[in-house]
Amino acid sequence: MQYQQFSESEQQQSTLNLGLFYLFYNSGSGSVKANQFCVLDCADITLIVDGKEVQISFFSIQNVASRNQGYNKLKDDLSSNNKQIPIVIAGGDGSMMWVIEQMIQQKIDINQIVIIPLPCGTGNDFSNALGWDTDIPGNMLENDYRILKQFIRFWQKGHQCFFDIWDITIQTQQDGYFQEIKKNEKGYTKQSVKDLDGMNTNILEKKMSNYFSIGVDARIGYGFDKNRTTNRHLNKICYCLQGIQKMFLKNPRLNQVVEFVEHFNHKEQKTLFKTVNCQDKNALTVPGNPATLVCLNINSYAAGITDIWKNGKTPPEFLQRNKLYSEKTSFSDGLLEFISFDSIAGIGSERVLAGNATRLAQTNGPLLIKFQESNNNNIVNSYIQIDGQYFSIFNPLSVEIQPCRQLPQGKIRILMKD
Repeated sequence: MQYQQFSESEQQQSTLNLGLFYLFYNSGSGSVKANQFCVLDCADITLIVDGKEVQISFFSIQNVASRNQGYNKLKDDLSSNNKQIPIVIAGGDGSMMWVIEQMIQQKIDINQIVIIPLPCGTGNDFSNALGWDTDIPGNMLENDYRILKQFIRFWQKGHQCFFDIWDITIQTQQDGYFQEIKKNEKGYTKQSVKDLDGMNTNILEKKMSNYFSIGVDARIGYGFDKNRTTNRHLNKICYCLQGIQKMFLKNPRLNQVVEFVEHFNHKEQKTLFKTVNCQDKNALTVPGNPATLVCLNINSYAAGITDIWKNGKTPPEFLQRNKLYSEKTSFSDGLLEFISFDSIAGIGSERVLAGNATRLAQTNGPLLIKFQESNNNNIVNSYIQIDGQYFSIFNPLSVEIQPCRQLPQGKIRILMKD
């Protein structure tokens, strides 16, 4: 894994305060291990680690009063502190972007904080990509905070680097809409995504840190959302069962849903690849009839599968046209990798028998994914996911992907495990 390290001048300007940590936790994340921090909500504790005092402040991101207290306290500390402050986020992949988006809304200087993931979700690919693994051991607070102190030592030895964040804008046709799985008093149910006026929305805007996909993997995740549990291992079993079930259903294929993917800017438009139904004769055609199209920002997918791009196969015509393909991937190079999988079995077996993905493009943004248009007799229905958040989409129109406009150079600062 290659990543963009700080220059010497940036290192001098980015001194990290290793004696002060904020820990924002999501007690409802996949493994619910973050629930252990509820006893310290809105509290500050001081620990002695290797002879030095370390202060940690705990706040719940699910509790409005708690998280707002945390954000206000963080603003005060940033204004009176010349050093950057490390922010530990205990939760899943979705919790990471949730906190970052809230901090942007709160006008917290993102350039003055450094994100550290503490994996308490189901997939935890963000944490895995940074070397922090996909799970945490036991109770971190027992035995005089023994495990928490060990993690503090790891955090103090970690090194900073940049991490790309992307804006995703998904639009449907005028009669289209989105559905997602939400929990209510009746359990998990399908709900249409609404705008501020309570109407079905035609536009969905999200930020992406890990990956975006269209196809059967998102359909599996959508079904999984209906059956989530509070046990990480049971969740993985549930996900596998959903995959087996979907193997026997008729799933929308890429050729039925997507028309083309193009790179665009103010100077030019370039079609990177297309499906068989696109009329552009000069564009590269995706081979076969893939079940899933995946756009990767990190080297970890589907709860810990790594090196998918490196191990993937490249069609000869794609290799000839795209001579700048590199097997190296990075979460800080401003590039995204597009791959496809032909089947559910190919995705599932990638963990033990690598090489099932087809490499399609390695490119920067902005990007446009154009869906096939529906007509009166043909409703286009597909499934999408953004960092493990799943949606069913009806009569989709397009997806735009570009570097996050609300962040300096579209990047955040993160801490990698040494």
